[in-house]
Amino acid sequence: MSKPANVKADTLSALRGTRRDMSRARWLMALRRQPVDKRREAALARLNVEQALLALGNERLSAIGQKLADNEAELRRGASELRRARRKLNRVRTVLSKVDALLQTVSKIVKFVRTA
Repeated sequence: MSKPANVKADTLSALRGTRRDMSRARWLMALRRQPVDKRREAALARLNVEQALLALGNERLSAIGQKLADNEAELRRGASELRRARRKLNRVRTVLSKVDALLQTVSKIVKFVRTA
């Protein structure tokens, strides 16, 4: 028995494949040779495929939105911690550049003392 997620994925795949097939030149050329009622039926079928894809896509987006809402506090906390860490990183960079400048000066002094 398939899991619901697999059934949904298989359905999406089948619908996307159907849309792709119904957009191909071969399909469209064959459709032109059909009577008006068959072309109308095909257009309605294509519209139904698009609506099903939109419905399933909106459902997926809604689920993602719900997960984001469920985790909003953690997301905000994480973003805040990231901002603090970036500020600290900038401070570390500043300290390291000052230390580097000091060490370069010390190395010049050491070289000068060795040669003297």
